[in-house]
Amino acid sequence: MQLVLDTNEFIFAYGHERKASCQALLGEIAARPRKYELKISRTIVEEVRRNIAPRSFGDFWDFLEALGVAVDEDWRIPFEMGARYEALRLKRGDAFVGAYAEWTGAQYLISENRHFLTLHHLPFRILRAEQFLARHA
Repeated sequence: MQLVLDTNEFIFAYGHERKASCQALLGEIAARPRKYELKISRTIVEEVRRNIAPRSFGDFWDFLEALGVAVDEDWRIPFEMGARYEALRLKRGDAFVGAYAEWTGAQYLISENRHFLTLHHLPFRILRAEQFLARHA
């Protein structure tokens, strides 16, 4: 099952303000690496770096490396795809994450972002960490 996690999932798992469901989600992914294929873009990595302590960023990076997750470069995502998400009234960063999820063929975008949670009729499902865990863990 292919997943894209919004930046906030990592920040709530590794940052100063922790959220148990986000920590549990990463634990579930780490425990079942054959079940979940995690995709991540350079933008998400850099945003996580800006929002957590350097030591926590090291833990985040170790998590990605342990799973063998490669970082996708942003320039690979077609501009037009991002523009479609901006047309849905998403902020530029959120539009990029939506476009990235579509571009990777993700089945799920996991996000605590209320803007994403209102979108429907997309090529992937959008769930909060708690919802995803209740259905798939």
